[in-house]
Amino acid sequence: MIVSAHQRLLTLSCGSQINVIPVPLRRDDTNSSWCYAFSLSPPLHDIDDDDDDQSSKESTTLPSGTNFLATQVWPSSRIAASIIEQHMDHSWKVCELGCGPGLPSLTAAKKGAEVIATDIDEIALEMVEAAAKEQGYLVDNRFRTQKFDLTSRQTSDLPDADLYILSDVFESGTVAEGAAFHVQSLLSKNNSNQSDRQRRVWVFAQSDRAQRDSFLNLMKQTYDESLEWSTQSPDLNRELWLFDLDETIVNYN
Repeated sequence: MIVSAHQRLLTLSCGSQINVIPVPLRRDDTNSSWCYAFSLSPPLHDIDDDDDDQSSKESTTLPSGTNFLATQVWPSSRIAASIIEQHMDHSWKVCELGCGPGLPSLTAAKKGAEVIATDIDEIALEMVEAAAKEQGYLVDNRFRTQKFDLTSRQTSDLPDADLYILSDVFESGTVAEGAAFHVQSLLSKNNSNQSDRQRRVWVFAQSDRAQRDSFLNLMKQTYDESLEWSTQSPDLNRELWLFDLDETIVNYN
């Protein structure tokens, strides 16, 4: 459960601090999974009124090179987390690609899954790990984070898992191409002798994301030309499911 819904300062490995706020999957459910999101507003109980207080100013700024988008909770991650909560097999090992604050990953952990949350942004990963630690998921290495670049072609860097999650990662054509490459690479292992594991990939994307069509077209060329986005619940027996979501109907309660 959320210990406190108030903003607080999170100390990063580099020594600097940022303002974060717990964001629950459901606002009216204190027992739901939650993640941290970066906040531009300083926590009032930690900041004094002295305009010359340098620590106050530094706490409202992300370290240089951090992707602000990777520190925010987007509607697609709420949809992904809800689907995972309802349909995921708790015995699955889960890997989220481009996790950002990691709400889907943390929801999978709450259901009892072993989880690897990956992202290229190191600050996002620190936020995920802090939320996982506070919720007790770091015990026995059941939850871990890993830096991974979706635009790379390093397939050996991806951990093995039963379910891979991509939630609204299509911020550029390069990322869409990288995502298609890695999804195809992962699913190709199902038809090989590399392991006995049955891999599944669930992809969540808002309907107004232009680059998601680039991803779809690439997957049609290399995987299945009949692929389309769906609004139906996932078929657990299928290895690839593309969820078409409408951010205007996301349930926050």
